[in-house]
Amino acid sequence: MVSGAFIVVEKENPISFLNASGEPMEKKVEVGSVLEPDEWALSGKGGKLSLLLSNGTLVTLLPNTKMKLGDFNQIPFEAGDLKVSDLKEEPSSSQVSLDLDFGALVVKTKKLNKKSSFEIVTQVGTAGIRGTEFQIGSQPELGMQLDVTESTVEFTPPGGSTTPVSQGTGLDFSGSGSVIPRAVNPVVAQGIADVTASASIASDNISLSAVSDAMDLTALETGELGDGSEQAEGDDGGSDSIESQDAGSEDAGGQSGESPPASVEDAPSSTNEISPGETPMIDSLLESDADAKQTRETGKVSKNSKKMAGLPFSKAQLDTFYGFSDEIQSELLSMEIGVTLRLLDTVGFTQSLANKLFSFRAETQSMILKLEDSQLISLLNAGMGEDLILSAISLESVDLSHPKNIPNSIPDSTLDQKVLELGDILRASGNTEIFAEIEEMNNGTWTESWIEIAKTGNLLVQDFNLASDWENLSVLESSLAMVNPFYESISTLYNQLLFDQMDAGMNPSVIGGKSFSIASGMYDFSQMTGDKTGLLLGASESLSLNGTIEFIQQGGQPAQVVVASGGTIEVTAGTNLKSALSDLVVSVRQDILLQEVTLESAREVAIRSLRDLQLQQVSVNAADQVRFRASRNLDVDGLQLSQSLPKLIMEATTIRLRNLDFPSATSVQLNSLKGAIDGKYPNFGTGISLEQQLGRVNFIENVSSGGNLIQDRPSFDQFGGNISIGKFRNP
Repeated sequence: MVSGAFIVVEKENPISFLNASGEPMEKKVEVGSVLEPDEWALSGKGGKLSLLLSNGTLVTLLPNTKMKLGDFNQIPFEAGDLKVSDLKEEPSSSQVSLDLDFGALVVKTKKLNKKSSFEIVTQVGTAGIRGTEFQIGSQPELGMQLDVTESTVEFTPPGGSTTPVSQGTGLDFSGSGSVIPRAVNPVVAQGIADVTASASIASDNISLSAVSDAMDLTALETGELGDGSEQAEGDDGGSDSIESQDAGSEDAGGQSGESPPASVEDAPSSTNEISPGETPMIDSLLESDADAKQTRETGKVSKNSKKMAGLPFSKAQLDTFYGFSDEIQSELLSMEIGVTLRLLDTVGFTQSLANKLFSFRAETQSMILKLEDSQLISLLNAGMGEDLILSAISLESVDLSHPKNIPNSIPDSTLDQKVLELGDILRASGNTEIFAEIEEMNNGTWTESWIEIAKTGNLLVQDFNLASDWENLSVLESSLAMVNPFYESISTLYNQLLFDQMDAGMNPSVIGGKSFSIASGMYDFSQMTGDKTGLLLGASESLSLNGTIEFIQQGGQPAQVVVASGGTIEVTAGTNLKSALSDLVVSVRQDILLQEVTLESAREVAIRSLRDLQLQQVSVNAADQVRFRASRNLDVDGLQLSQSLPKLIMEATTIRLRNLDFPSATSVQLNSLKGAIDGKYPNFGTGISLEQQLGRVNFIENVSSGGNLIQDRPSFDQFGGNISIGKFRNP
């Protein structure tokens, strides 16, 4: 076997990807990209990601889901002229394991060979699949939910017995071990069918040659193909084929008389050349399928989707089209394309008016369609009968009513007026470039949605001083801010916090800008959080903190507050940041340096850097937990902690500690890339080389627990009973 391929066939943002080291991917991942095992995908609110596995399986991440692409091995296969839609069973034997950390997946597999295995691992159990369609959801605090709409899934809790879940039935499993069988909710079943249909349309016309190429791309990336001279495992250069190793299973695509290649070098070679830093793609083949492209671009599917393939619809026109019933969609597609596009662009042409128009005979429809847009809408709104319409209008009257024969020009439409008003707003704020960027995104076709995106973007690119601009701050719904293209650096950072479980909830209130300055003062967020339990203060480019800053809340539920920068952060020495709310999180995409800073929170304090985190003479007070996490280096030189702190967590690729006394009552967890030495110990002393320090926990100088110096293994054994060293668990 060689590595199988995960091919992106549908992608609706917000979606984030992490590499095997747990760091955000610098490589752009789009439809057609080929992902590798051990990489991670996270879908945010409203996000969706569909993957085609090279064994024919479709896996779709629903919103708010975190999944690791686990081990995937598959025997190379002969592609022939088949497409994915031709497969009734997988083209060759495979072994797949996916890790669902939280959220929900919809899965549709081809029939698996007898020697194949397919498992989805969750924190509360494992689902084993044998060719089926189902949805699996998992939340660590709630347990797991399984809904099977086709075939059978076997669920096995840790240390428990296997429970088969058959078609039409579901299962709820709590973390305490309670298994509750039930029927599948019809609404859930329909949702599973819709997701599967959308993913199938996006992938059915992909050729198996492209799928085989994707496997080769993965093999090239992982070094399995090398220079093409290696032989597959177990191949001695003779004429034995892989089919002989997998006796009893049918060959690729179920075609008799054909055998898969005898070794890896016999498999179809990829025509793609991969440059360093580039995500492997099979984009050119995917984009040649207009039908699949149509569905991937719109994210929608109906029985008319195939008819839509290749037609010149804009995104706004597609949104309008899919708002109509299937019957009206069919009527629109039966018309001349120019007439269809005109109706989709006509303001006020609703489902009820469409029903009225298509209830008339073709002769009456033709007469009505000769009217100008506003006249057409007025006529249909009048509710006139067909005979009355034909007696009231004629070709001559239609021509006379044309705007060219009316002395004064008609006023701008409501939408046009709103676009003009938007231009005035952007000019007044000095952000006219937003108008041009949105026009490029919407291809010059404005809708109410695009106007709202531009207005929200205008707020999110402002510079704010929290103290002086307090009265004029705009509090946004996360559903608006997090999907805005001008706030992407914060939305992707917040997705990372969701991965790390260091967030302020899935739907926090958002105060956003390009640069944020927070100076000394007491800030009451009672009116801003409302009924929300989370607040995000997010600067997309730069954030500065200076002085004694206190976040308070006079009423409502205590809220978590996240202070975040999508770029850099500057914290003046001597700054005291205090939150009387539930949690305090400071997170930055770049490096964080805190010198002589005090952090306080009613419950938890967390600091997160996607690069390096340096703490120098920092004091932290929290009632429940303190957590530091950096993607690369965590360097501590002087850290004061409250003696009653229950728990401290430090996580980074490499951890270096100086001048730190761990409270003896505190449970300390130190996680690095390579974990403990001999299963227990850190490095000790200043004499350890930088090379030996990498990936380890390092007690460089003056590290103690409960006032007792820890400088070697015996002293660690004697005084470090509250300190555990593990591996940095990359999400």
